[in-house]
Amino acid sequence: MDKFLESAEKYYFHYPFPVTIVGTLYEDKSNFMAAAWHTQLSFDPPLYAVSISPKRYSKELIDKSGAFSLNFLKFDDYKLAGFVGRTSGRDHRKEEIFDIQYDIGTKLNVPVLKIAVGCYECKVVDKRPFGDHILYVGEIVGIHYDSNYYKDGISPDMLLYIGNDMYTHAEGALVKFGKQEVQEVLKELKGKKEI
Repeated sequence: MDKFLESAEKYYFHYPFPVTIVGTLYEDKSNFMAAAWHTQLSFDPPLYAVSISPKRYSKELIDKSGAFSLNFLKFDDYKLAGFVGRTSGRDHRKEEIFDIQYDIGTKLNVPVLKIAVGCYECKVVDKRPFGDHILYVGEIVGIHYDSNYYKDGISPDMLLYIGNDMYTHAEGALVKFGKQEVQEVLKELKGKKEI
C-alpha cells in the first residue's frame, strides 16, 4: 500500500456491499430506502442489523411499527435503489411515483417487494446509536426468496453498492475454499515441510 489516511470523512475501502431496500409500513404510510450498511449477526436466533441515519423517514416508521423488511435486488434493478435512496418519503409517496409493487409480509406488517429476489421480515429486538447512525437489530421471522434465482443458495448477480452512487455486481466467478480445501492444502504442505 502506498497511501495512509489518519481519518476520512467518507471511506469506501471495504466496499462493495449488497444493497438492501429497507421497507417500512405504519398505518397507511409506507417507505422504502436503500441501505448498504447491513449485516447478519446470528444464526440462532436469526438476527440481522441495518444502520440508518436518524434523519431518515424510515427511522420514524420503524420506531412506530417495530418492524422492517430487507429486500434484495438483482443488478438490473439498480435504478430502484437509486430512486428510493435519493428521495425522501416525507416528500413523496415512493410506491406511487416509482410504481413500486409490494405484498404484505406473511408474518409481519411489512412490505415485501415483488421485484425482490429475497426478502427478510424483521421484528425489531434492539436498537442503539453508534456515531451518526442507529443500528436496528431485527429478528428474522420470515424469509421470502425466488428459488429460480438462487442457485445452490448463491445469487449470481446481486446488486452491490460501491459508494458515491455507483453500483456493480459479481461477474459470476465462484471459488470455494473452505474447511475441506484448507485441510487438503495443509496435508500437501506437511508433506513438503514441517508445519
